This record gives sequence, structure tokens and C-alpha cells, in this order.
Amino acid sequence: MILYLDTSALVKLFVTEWASEFVHELVAQAVAVATSRIGYVEACAAFARRRREERLTKREYATV
Repeated sequence: MILYLDTSALVKLFVTEWASEFVHELVAQAVAVATSRIGYVEACAAFARRRREERLTKREYATV
């Protein structure tokens, strides 16, 4: 299976939230995983927002 991840699913690979386990399972089963180029920028923005909201520590933010 080729799996396409939108940004909300892509973020679930790095941050534990609702359905993160499900996304990890799908990725493990996939032959290939794809996303759009804009997914990188959107994911960075999502991580920065979580940091501003203090939902990620400095260390977690640096890791993701």
C-alpha cells in the first residue's frame, strides 16, 4: 500500500495525540509513505504553535 499523509497525520508521527498509534500502524504496513511539499512547512508551524502553547518542552521541540 502507498500511504499519503496530510499534515495532521504527519504530525501524529512525532507528537502523541488522538489516533497517533493508528497512524504509526498504517505507516508500518505501507510500502511507501508520501506527503506534499507544503506538509513540511505546515508541520513546522504546528510544532511551533505547540511550543508556544507550552504543549511541547524545549527539548521535545528541538527533537521534532
